[in-house]
Amino acid sequence: MNFNISALELRIISLLEPTLSIRELAEKTGVTKGYISRTVASLKDKGFVEVSKKGITKKVALSGSLHASRLKSLLQRRSYMPLDELLQGSGTQILSVLISGSADFARLQEESGVSRATLWRWIRKFKEHAMLLSRNDEYELPPDLKDIKEFLENYCSYFAVSTLKEISPGANFIAVKGFEFLFSIEGEIVHENVKSTGLTSISEEIPLMLSENYYFYSSRTLTREEIAVHAIVADPHGRRNLTYVILYILKTRLNTALFLRIAKRYRVEDTAVSLLKLLNTWERQQAPYMPDPAYVREKLKEYKIQWRE
Repeated sequence: MNFNISALELRIISLLEPTLSIRELAEKTGVTKGYISRTVASLKDKGFVEVSKKGITKKVALSGSLHASRLKSLLQRRSYMPLDELLQGSGTQILSVLISGSADFARLQEESGVSRATLWRWIRKFKEHAMLLSRNDEYELPPDLKDIKEFLENYCSYFAVSTLKEISPGANFIAVKGFEFLFSIEGEIVHENVKSTGLTSISEEIPLMLSENYYFYSSRTLTREEIAVHAIVADPHGRRNLTYVILYILKTRLNTALFLRIAKRYRVEDTAVSLLKLLNTWERQQAPYMPDPAYVREKLKEYKIQWRE
């Protein structure tokens, strides 16, 4: 499923009130019926429209999905904005990164997958229309864009669930971040856009007693810091799980500042802070699910991982 939305797709959604035929859409947009049919098929694949047929006439209507209704409402309420330009193509990819929180230029480029020049062009365009704030070398969505953020959250969730069904119907969905998502399955999986992560990747550095199969759908290469955060997201209250995260942090000498920034974007910053505090003080933390420092020391000796108290 291609998650990018074209200007014509946005135009068609804005016109559906309540239904229109392929011929009517062609007349209103000024493009051929064949091109409209292909565009409608793309919109159906993305969950925005439903198509019915009566005789030889095809009728197109807005689907009942939450992301479709939110986008329709958004286009009506913000008709004064050129959303057919701002939400099309890679613009949606870039904005989807920011619904998880602020990001600096490097992370925005990495997670969106666009080129440096393309990202600069979109940043300028978003700023021209008050769709982007920059603060302390990081970019974020303005608070008054709540409706755009909600649409993107719903759309990203729809994409994640639909894509996971295609990849592996029996997989367990865990979390979504933009157009990337974390999931687990009972067996192994091979897919060009699926990377092992969490305890599955950690087991390559630290042999685990039990096999774990956690994967991340993304076109980019994951950092060790993000792999550690994924392990927390998958099981934020599991002592065994958090113990292995601590061992992984010490063995691979993670960049703790980057680890915390990524944890914040995944909304597990409190747990990440507690883990680092345990490593800094070697004192038992207040949260009942946090590992016992004495047990962590035993595991460090077992795996021959050096540390300083």
